[in-house]
Amino acid sequence: MGSHMPVRSSLSRRGFLAAATAAPLIHSSSALARVAPSATKLPQRVCVVLFDGFGPEYYEASPMPTLKAWAKGGFYKQLKAAMPTVTNTQAAGLCCGVHADEHGITGNSYWDAERDEELFMSDPNLLTSATLFQRAARFGVRSALVSAKQKTVSLLKQGTSYAVGSQQPPAEAAKKYGTPPDIYSADVNYWVWNIAIDLIKNHPKFGLLFVHTTDYPMHKFAPEAADSRAHLSKIDSFLKEAAEADPDMAFIIVPDHGMNAKTTVVNLNKALMERGTPVKIAMSAERDQYPRHHGGYGGTAFIYLNSPKDADKVIKSLKDIEGVEDVLTRDEAAKKHRLNPHRIGDLWVTATKRVVFGHSMKKREELPKDYRSHGSAHEQDIPCFIHRFAGKLPDKEAFATNVDMAKFLYQGT
Repeated sequence: MGSHMPVRSSLSRRGFLAAATAAPLIHSSSALARVAPSATKLPQRVCVVLFDGFGPEYYEASPMPTLKAWAKGGFYKQLKAAMPTVTNTQAAGLCCGVHADEHGITGNSYWDAERDEELFMSDPNLLTSATLFQRAARFGVRSALVSAKQKTVSLLKQGTSYAVGSQQPPAEAAKKYGTPPDIYSADVNYWVWNIAIDLIKNHPKFGLLFVHTTDYPMHKFAPEAADSRAHLSKIDSFLKEAAEADPDMAFIIVPDHGMNAKTTVVNLNKALMERGTPVKIAMSAERDQYPRHHGGYGGTAFIYLNSPKDADKVIKSLKDIEGVEDVLTRDEAAKKHRLNPHRIGDLWVTATKRVVFGHSMKKREELPKDYRSHGSAHEQDIPCFIHRFAGKLPDKEAFATNVDMAKFLYQGT
């Protein structure tokens, strides 16, 4: 690809990291300023669960007696995920308690103009806000992070005392808990929960536990499928066991996004070229290290222009493409979705419910009948829960998005 990308449209990796350290000075310092000095008495132990891909359809289609009892007896509300509905953006939002205009993680990938390539957004140096673990440390609380997805450990481990990912576990973890199952399996979620329950039961020094499962079963199975119901039944039993392991521990259960069946992938690069409005790159915000989940296809795309003067004609072409739902300029998208404008394309495009964008071989391709993915506004609905929290929760109306679910922790005295 060419190298004449306007400077304002994209950043090199060096520029990207420089922006990550310069732009957040206001945000990070203000976030840390809100944290009280170390407390003399440690707060209640808390387990935060990032329940990847657990949309309301999965909750409704599965018995899950433990979680449904928690919903009746505690906090339950269907909230909205932030945009784009991809894991890195949601994980950073939950863990930092702020939106992407502050934490800086605007997708699973970003465009490096200097190298003319897409890079994964899992470098912790890209985070521009304090993590939940760093906030907890101010209260003398030690944190542990256990994730099926290694990228979450890479991105969010700052401030933890112990961090385990299934793809690169510490040697002692593999020895104690066994070799992790394949990341493309439901079994890896059970491995994660076995570790989490051991930490809850036998390691009280960890006052904060962050557990992240994988959404592979949701990509693979529809909510009503027997395999899906079996997987969620097993997860429900782990929740019960975890709660019994420490009867005083609070649990905050937060999905990152929902999941929908998709029928069509559209290659916006090819579609725009055919219309005589070529662009520098059209990239899926969903592309990450797990191609067997979604093939790199997702419901949000970043468009980088060859020239700023191309904007109007490219926007017109995009609006004529079947499957495109919304087209925004960088500034419009940043304002609407609370994004760092320097970390998205010149244009922001979202898809209709059954369409995804990505680097398919053809301009438009039909997807396998069992293909399921996310990334669009149609995967924003998520069921959220708080069980057994001993303190005073914010008013229910204060919870609007998954970002709000843990941001009240370790704030103030």
